[in-house]
Parts: sequence; C-alpha cells; structure tokens
Amino acid sequence: MSVSPSVKTDAPFLLGPSSALACCCYDNEPSSKSVWITMVTGYYRFDFKLIALKLTQFCLKSGVGATSDVPFISHAMNEKKSHEIGIMSSVCSTLAKRERLRHVVDIGSGKGYLATTLYMQYQLSVIGIDSQIGNTHGALRRKQRLEKQYKGLVKRQQERTDNSRKCRNSEHLSEPPVRETVMRGESHEVTANSESPQVTVSSEGHKVTVNSEGHEVTVNSEGHNVTEGDKPTHIALTAFIGPNDQLDKYVEPYFQNNQFMLTGLHTCGDLAGSMSRQFIHSPACTLMVGVGCCYHLISEMFCANPFQPKEEASATPQFPLSSFLRDKHVKLGRNCRMLSMQSRIGQDSVFDVSLFWRALLQKILFDVHGYWRKDWILGKIASRCSSFREYVRKAFHKLHIESQLTDAQIDDYVHQHAHVENKMAMFFQLRTALSPAIESVILLDRCLYLLEQNATTMVVIKKLFHPSKSPRCYAIIAKKKEAR
Repeated sequence: MSVSPSVKTDAPFLLGPSSALACCCYDNEPSSKSVWITMVTGYYRFDFKLIALKLTQFCLKSGVGATSDVPFISHAMNEKKSHEIGIMSSVCSTLAKRERLRHVVDIGSGKGYLATTLYMQYQLSVIGIDSQIGNTHGALRRKQRLEKQYKGLVKRQQERTDNSRKCRNSEHLSEPPVRETVMRGESHEVTANSESPQVTVSSEGHKVTVNSEGHEVTVNSEGHNVTEGDKPTHIALTAFIGPNDQLDKYVEPYFQNNQFMLTGLHTCGDLAGSMSRQFIHSPACTLMVGVGCCYHLISEMFCANPFQPKEEASATPQFPLSSFLRDKHVKLGRNCRMLSMQSRIGQDSVFDVSLFWRALLQKILFDVHGYWRKDWILGKIASRCSSFREYVRKAFHKLHIESQLTDAQIDDYVHQHAHVENKMAMFFQLRTALSPAIESVILLDRCLYLLEQNATTMVVIKKLFHPSKSPRCYAIIAKKKEAR
C-alpha cells in the first residue's frame, strides 16, 4: 500500500509483516525520526526498497542474527523452545556486547530458559522476574542442575559438532572452539508478593522487605551487588510489575546504577505493552528486546471485553499505546485479537473440523429448542470426541439439555450440511490470511509509542524465528539516546 504525500488518511493502514514492519527502523539522525513517524502513520509514500535497505543496514551494523561462537546447550528443551532460546539469547548477547552492557532484566522469565542461557553461556548478570513463585523455583532448580551438568553438556555438544562436521565433509570450514567454562556465579531467589501488606524473605544473605502499597523493595545484600568487577549473577525474582510500577525499585538493589538491557520472550498479553512503558520510564534501561504473544489477552482502551466484569478491567489499557492511534480511537475487538493469533503456516492453517461441528450444533439447538444462549460455553470437548454423534451427546450433557435426537437424525444433519464444511474451510482460510494485518497494527502501535518518545534513538522490528516453529516471531528492538 502506498499513500501519496498530498493525501492524508483517517485510518491506520493494514500491512503484512514482510513489508510494513520494516518501516519501524530509522537511523540516529534527528531529522530522520519525524520522517519515519510520518511514514509509519501513512502520510508519506512508502519506498519499500529504501526501508528494507535501512533495516538491512541496521541488522548488519548491530550484528542482529549473527551466528554466535558460544555453543547453545538445549538441555531439557523441546524443539520450539530450543529454536527460540538459541536465537533470542544470541541476539541479546550480541546487542549487549555492542552496547557494552553486562546486565539484563528478563521480564516474564517463566522457568528461566532465556535467563539461565544468558547467564551461563554468555556470562551476563541476569535478573529474571516472573509473577508466579512456582516459575521462580523452577528457574532456580533448572539453573542448579545445569551448573552440575554443564561441563558434560558442553563436551557432548562439541562431539556432536565434530560428528556433524565429518558428515558434511566440510573440514575446510573453520569453526571456533567450544568454550568449556563452567559458570559458578551467584544465584538468589527473592519473592515480592504484592498481595500481602508486608513480606520479609531471607535468601542466601538477602533480606527483602516488600511494601504492597508502593511495591517498594529494600534489599540488604552484603557483598552481593552486581558491579562491573563481579562475576556474573543470576537472580530469580517473584514480583508482579504493573505498567505504572517502577522497575528500578526492583533492579537497583542488585545492579545499583549500572545500565541494563530489558528482554522478554513471548511476554503475554498486556505485559508486552507494559514492558515498553518500563523501558521508557526506567533511566537505567538503555536497550530493549521484546517478543510479545497472546494478543487476545490485551486490554483495549476503546473496546470492553464482553467476558470480563467491569471491576476487573485494566486501569491502564495496553492498546492502543501510541498517541496517533489513541487520537483516532482505534479499536480491534476480541474477535480481531483472536484472529491475530492464527498462523498461516503449519497446523493453524488447517481447517479444524470442530468449527464445523460447533456451527452444526448451533443449528440443531435452534431447530430443537428455537434459541441459543450466549452464556452456553462448551470448551474444548471436540478434542475428546471421535465423531459428531459423540460431540452432540457430550454437548447436550454439558449444557444440561435433554435430547430426543436419535443417531440417525444426527447423521442426517451431517449429510444435509456436508457442503457447508467446504465453504467454512474456504472462509476460515481467507480469514486467517488477514491475521498478519492485525498483528501488524498491534506491533506498529507499540513501535509508534516508542517513536513518539524523545528518549528513543532507534526502533526496529526484526523477524527472529521461523514462523513454522514459532508463529509469534517478531521482536521489537529499541535503544535510548546516550546520556550527555
């Protein structure tokens, strides 16, 4: 899509990630920032070749996507997780090295796959923050197991590399030696429970006091602050950090005044938008690499969730973030956000027969009872059914409806409406083709928010993962201006 300079549009454009997302990259020249904002908001004719060139220049200059000389240990990871962590950790390490950063905060760290990889393989000091204490415990247990097994895992990886090299008969290709350093840094666990008025937790010399009113954290960590001369440290922190909370309160006791990079791999729903706010409002945070997911859980400013009570609605909606889309009162709605999660590649692109079953069931209920109630929720019972007959029986049982239908009558419904299944398959294929456009709007809104801030000097969207392995594959990378 191209927009003439003389023509202004009142609606945001919808473009596929392969083209429109590239326009979020601009260089460090002061004049270029307004130009790129203009291009993103649809007031300028898009020169996609120039945009792609600028994106390529940034990727080459920053080293994003470059192959790392540090071996990736995919211990206890499935194929998808291994693919994501291997690439994400390499990108974060490359950018941290380029910006001379040794400290990383991993938001929504889960069980610590990314955090432990950055800590053990790239020798970065990492604070992993997650709201679930079970994930924090899991992250620490995984890190402790890895420390015990790491030397053997590295040796095994070296053997695999050597064997692969022999199989490819590529002795002319020189590969860097595998690093056999076993990290023996410090590891700590801290719990910040915002639900209780005040909680004190001691862990390996740390005394932590949490005040729920201001989410304040005070730490007495004798000799455990992470400074430039210390060995890398891995800290697992349990805390819920909202969009209006100060991230520095949690980070400063460990990193003191050191600058750090903010990362998040598949930050769920509102957390991705909150992460962008934290990046802007935290003076010590100078670099951000974030990959979002779960767009269907995003809270909207101009569209209420019909399935959420008003008292549970977010006080700080995360879409839209940018002033440009807020001024236009742009809204997506739940159906659009659900659609944005659909993938055109892989299993999601195959028509699910349960959709046909669900539509046919509604037809039966209208014919038999003459109505359909909105509060009827079936869930995922289709996955436990081998036929439409079984599906109908379980659905009626779950909805507490007596059914007089015979098996023959149910089969007749299937035969009479068999042609509809093909039409539905075509409709959902066409519908799925629009999912990248909706994802583009969400990602571009986050980029526009960052572009609108005076603190940012670089914003880019980079495709990190292969969509067939990880459909949510786009990372937003942002950098702040250097302090003068």
